[in-house]
Amino acid sequence: MNEDSAGSRPHALHPKVHGSRATGYLLLEMWEQAKIELSMMPDELPWGKQKRAMLVEIFQHQESWKEMCEVAHGLRMEFPDDAEWWIADAYATRRYRSIEQARKILLEGLVHHYGDPMIRYNLACYACKLGSLGECIDFLKEAAKRDAKYKLMAMEDEDLVEVREALRKMGWGDVVV
Repeated sequence: MNEDSAGSRPHALHPKVHGSRATGYLLLEMWEQAKIELSMMPDELPWGKQKRAMLVEIFQHQESWKEMCEVAHGLRMEFPDDAEWWIADAYATRRYRSIEQARKILLEGLVHHYGDPMIRYNLACYACKLGSLGECIDFLKEAAKRDAKYKLMAMEDEDLVEVREALRKMGWGDVVV
């Protein structure tokens, strides 16, 4: 690529190359190097979505909640049909702002993604942390009805300690691996 086709990035390679390099750095947990490669990618689709998705992952690993919140929120607004961005936005919002605001995001997300078990599972975690144990159990049952893996996850999740005994009584601790 010459300087004209790369715009203001004279040493930029094809976006796919920078994406591959960023992926390699992510796998090696070399966050700053991954960000450098991502900065060389254009913001336009399809590269911009991939770039921002990788930034969400980096910011989560770095516990940069404000930055993760900003990028995930933008992805959620631009791609509301992708449940993962509702979940990522709520995850970061819980840590950067409040669990109540994160809950609001997922309740709205549930309207758009009614069948998504991960949204229900996260709502169960939020309900438990907010002391709404009955609501927590209801969301967990609905998540597990859609995907049985949530039974095992619930038995190990620190957010759900308050309902763990109730889950055992429901037979959720009897998972055979």
